[in-house]
Amino acid sequence: MLLDFTPGRGIFFRPLGTTETAFYRAGVLNKTADTVMHIHLRIIQTNDEDIHSQSNVTRSLTSVKRRFPLIAAEVEEHEFGPRFVICEETVMNLNFRPKDVTFMEVNSFHHAECFVNDIMDGPRRLSSQLLTRAYILRRTDKRNHFHVVVVLAHCITDTAGTSTVIRTFFDTLSSRIEPPYIPLGEGVHMDLPLVKRRWRRALGYAIDLARMSQFKQGGHTLSGDFKESTPHTPAKKRTHISMFSRAVSSTILTNCHRHSITMNSAYYALSQVALARVLCRRYLRGQISEEEWEYRKRQPMYVIELLNLRPYQDRDWFEMGGSGDVGVSVGHARYALPFMPLGEMSRGDPSRLELVNGAPDFSALMSFDRFLLRCANVKAQTQKLLRHPRLVDTSNLRFHWAASGKEAALKWLEMRDSVRPENDDKRVSVQSLNPIYTQVGATLGNVDNLIPTTYPLPPEHYLSGRLSTDAKTPRLHIEYWHPHLHTSPAEMYLGASTVRQQLQYFAYYDHRVFSEKIVVEWLSELKDATLWYLGQPHGNETLLQSKV
Repeated sequence: MLLDFTPGRGIFFRPLGTTETAFYRAGVLNKTADTVMHIHLRIIQTNDEDIHSQSNVTRSLTSVKRRFPLIAAEVEEHEFGPRFVICEETVMNLNFRPKDVTFMEVNSFHHAECFVNDIMDGPRRLSSQLLTRAYILRRTDKRNHFHVVVVLAHCITDTAGTSTVIRTFFDTLSSRIEPPYIPLGEGVHMDLPLVKRRWRRALGYAIDLARMSQFKQGGHTLSGDFKESTPHTPAKKRTHISMFSRAVSSTILTNCHRHSITMNSAYYALSQVALARVLCRRYLRGQISEEEWEYRKRQPMYVIELLNLRPYQDRDWFEMGGSGDVGVSVGHARYALPFMPLGEMSRGDPSRLELVNGAPDFSALMSFDRFLLRCANVKAQTQKLLRHPRLVDTSNLRFHWAASGKEAALKWLEMRDSVRPENDDKRVSVQSLNPIYTQVGATLGNVDNLIPTTYPLPPEHYLSGRLSTDAKTPRLHIEYWHPHLHTSPAEMYLGASTVRQQLQYFAYYDHRVFSEKIVVEWLSELKDATLWYLGQPHGNETLLQSKV
């Protein structure tokens, strides 16, 4: 919708969708859901050190803004809810606001990492008026190296959109050719009438509310320090990554294919048995009470998978560039998994069990056949969800998520400047966390397909929109890149992806609730479980050699 008709100074607005609203409210809760991308680049050509000059960076960022104007938007509170406001002058202008892009110097890779950690642990760098921010860190120890740190609000982008912003920025930065763009007035439109949008939203809400009935109570997760204030206290984000070698990664993925399972369905069953070993170990050490143990034994395990909804929307839009358009097009799927696999641990005297590193071995907790059954369980739930004709409408982050996000944000703003006595913040038991999800996350597949390592992209590259042949000479190479995600309070985000032919697990978690020790222990067990179930032969299978 258009607020100002002045040529070249048009002001456009539209209401935030339910998912965008949920992420916007989460951002108010002290940067929850904000994404920080850290990319380390090397300049390939010796006479190219001006590639990160202020003029070239400004030109490139302006080009990206013109192609994807949502990154230049602001959020304005309105009586009918928050709405995006985009000023044509801001999108087209080469002159950035002071905080849009910042140039700095660092003396090492470690210095750059420390800067990223300061962003994650310090005050929020974004606001309702600033939804994207970039930092250019020039290296003083290596003149042909520099770092780019981009901070993005989750209400304007997702994994696919973020990779598009990064990729197009580097492609433009390393090329002298200005890519075409659609004028803002032609690109802003509503694809559905308001009445139809409201009808579909109401229908999706009703269906999702019915699905929620099986997730109203129960569940459990890692042992943690849960308090009454936890839902209203911004998470203290920490990250841990565990990676396999290329040879082992190939073996694991080959075995997935052999047994007709995907890594997506497998990693939920693997994380379950890994969690079971962690909790068994704690129970046998006396760190979990009998009451809590009996409760956990009977509970299902709830997980939330984040879905890329782009392939399930308008097919023409998807094939004409919607697959990588900047915006939020993610949803969620909830899965109810059976109680944690305990095998022999649930029968007889635990003191008589044969333990391996303080807990029953994988074979004693869950046989390989049982593992395949649990994978099939997840696969069946996934297929049922994806085949639903109202998938997009039912998988958005629903109204109650947006409402609870607003409640938590307002509560935090109210409590931010107040001092609460530490002894007044009581701990709560896992039994009172009702319901609670074991983990949130997704398998991202091969992320090398999202962000290529060398720029500019050649014209023949499937992600390149360039027809000119001037892009034959490589000028920039990505040495390293890593996303940093702010989790929600008490959230455990567990993901999997393949990077340069290496399978990796990564966890983003709230360090106020979960200790680094228990998260590292869980990921270590997850890696061992993956090797036991998918890194070796079972039964009469042909031997597959694997070596870490």
